[in-house]
Amino acid sequence: MADISFTSSSDEISPDVLFDVIKKIKQFGADQVDILANAREETIVHSRMLQVDNVIQAHTVDIGVRVFMGKRSAVISTDNTDDLSNPAFVEKAIFATSNSPEESEKSRADGVDLCTNFKKIDLCDPISPSHQQLVENAKKCEEIALQIDGITNSEGSSVSHRRIKTMLAKSDNFFGEYEKTFNQISFVAIATKNGCMERDGEYSSSVYYADLKTPEYIAQQAAKKAIRRCGARKVASCSVPIIFHRDVASQLLNDLISALNGAAIAGGTSFLKDKLSKKIFADTVNVVDRYALDKGLRSRPFDADGLECMDNSILKDGVLNSFLLNVKYANRLGQKSTRNAGGWSVISPNNICIENGGISLKDMIGCVKNGLYVVDVIGMGLNVITGNFSQGAVGFWIVDGEIAYPVNEVTIAQNFIDMFANCQVASDLEIKSGIDAPSIFVEKMVVGGI
Repeated sequence: MADISFTSSSDEISPDVLFDVIKKIKQFGADQVDILANAREETIVHSRMLQVDNVIQAHTVDIGVRVFMGKRSAVISTDNTDDLSNPAFVEKAIFATSNSPEESEKSRADGVDLCTNFKKIDLCDPISPSHQQLVENAKKCEEIALQIDGITNSEGSSVSHRRIKTMLAKSDNFFGEYEKTFNQISFVAIATKNGCMERDGEYSSSVYYADLKTPEYIAQQAAKKAIRRCGARKVASCSVPIIFHRDVASQLLNDLISALNGAAIAGGTSFLKDKLSKKIFADTVNVVDRYALDKGLRSRPFDADGLECMDNSILKDGVLNSFLLNVKYANRLGQKSTRNAGGWSVISPNNICIENGGISLKDMIGCVKNGLYVVDVIGMGLNVITGNFSQGAVGFWIVDGEIAYPVNEVTIAQNFIDMFANCQVASDLEIKSGIDAPSIFVEKMVVGGI
């Protein structure tokens, strides 16, 4: 029998309710008040061996209240809308602010800078999939994969649909809201060949449910990848060229985002802290952040500071043009916000990617006489403080420009700047998560093997 979990919040939140709370907190002596609320409805279906294993249906609310009194500020949060009408909640907000340390830099956007022209972005699927559709597609992934020769088991499939409404109210009479949908399908297959057992998976994400990859595609890709990994060998330690599959390259981009975070820069804990306006990577590396893409997985009209988001060329021809900043850390660094406030303690990109290069993955592999094609990584990768990169890797050995055999139980290592200073970027970019990259060739890395 499947486990079914339900969580629910209280009544819907309205702008009037939020501004009423703001008014009450100001009456207690607050100078400025901001409220950020996210209301989420989601259904997640997990299938395991053709049976529905788990169903989660949830309606939750996250509410953050940020209060400013002089140079002091504090944030309190709740997941219960009833707290907004509770006098004790207001008193708690005032108490927390009064006892917070003073801050030297301004961490709030001025009213004149707040977003007034909300850009219309296609972010919300008007049609929600039925519960039965989610169940059928989750089971279909496994059903198709288990019919493929070599696939002997499954770690399960998952199909989910989320609808999120974001509201931001500020005591400057600012109110903004937008609604987003997010859908995902994923599956992990287990293959067995000559006593060797390997696993691999595939997933697809989209704003519109109809834009998801089909269960057939997900199942076939997961099965193909798992079967290819059977019979993996160990290799001797060496220094060779490395090609990162685009899914792994996207994880490298995520590592880079951590190093670009304004909090790490301002705190002096990022190896990129002194690299602004300097050439750090190869000419072929261009990183862009775009906020207003229709059906963009990470699109949004405004950030948590209430500023209209902006397109940003973070790296151009290998030159670092920008960090990722909210108002607080922009002021601390004497710079302007890049409108990347994902929350009051979170800095996050919008739709960020490394742009396509000018060589196909096939030609890139064809240029390698002896090297490693990495398709999966394990464990921690980048040390944001030092810039050193080391990670377990799984992939395929390349001999004379051809994929020769699968490889596992190796570790790859190199300094992050050195990796990207000597690299080429392929032309196979695929938007899968909103943090995406094409395959990347690195001239040489240390491979730790036997």
